[in-house]
Amino acid sequence: MKEFSQFLQLIGGAMPDLVSLLLCPILLLAAGLVLAVFHKEKAYLPVAVGLGGASAFLVGCEVGAGGELFVYLALYVVLAVLVRLLFLIPFPARGSRKEREEELYEKFRQPLEVPAEAEEELSEGGESVRLGHALSLLEQLKKCNLSASDRLEADAIGHTLESVKGGDAEQRTINDCLSTILKLTAKYKL
Repeated sequence: MKEFSQFLQLIGGAMPDLVSLLLCPILLLAAGLVLAVFHKEKAYLPVAVGLGGASAFLVGCEVGAGGELFVYLALYVVLAVLVRLLFLIPFPARGSRKEREEELYEKFRQPLEVPAEAEEELSEGGESVRLGHALSLLEQLKKCNLSASDRLEADAIGHTLESVKGGDAEQRTINDCLSTILKLTAKYKL
C-alpha cells in the first residue's frame, strides 16, 4: 500500500494542478457536444463515466482521498448532467442518401433533344429497323456457346421474330423480343 501511495504522490507532483482539475471536464464538454450533434445518446453515459473515473484518479493523485475529492466529483456530476441537456437541442439531421441522390438527379437531369431528322428516320422505318436489328443480334447470339436454357430462349425468340417478319407485327412483340435479346447479349458480353 505504501508503494501505491508513493506512486500517486509521484503522479500528483509531476502534473500541474490545472491539468488534473480541468482536463476531464473539458473533454466531457467536447465529447458531449460531438455526440449531441451526431445524435449518439447511448454513447454519452459510458463516455461520461469513463472520464469521471479518469478525473477522480487524477484529482485523487493531486489532493488525496479527502473531502475535496468528493466536492470535485459532485461538481463533475453536475457538469455531466448539464452536458446531457445538450441532447435536448434539436440539431439538424443529415438527409438520407436517397434524398441526396434524388436531389442530384433533379439538379443534373436534362431532357434529351432528338433532332428532327432522326425523328423522321425512326418514324419511317421503325419496325423494320428494329426487326432487322433484333435478327442480327439473334444471329450473333446463336454463334456463341449458350447454356441450354438460353439456347431454348433464343430459338423461341427466333420463331417469334420469323412469324412477325412475314405479316403485320405488333410493336410491343418486337420490343419484347429485342429486350430479351439485349439481356442475353449483355449476359454473354457481345
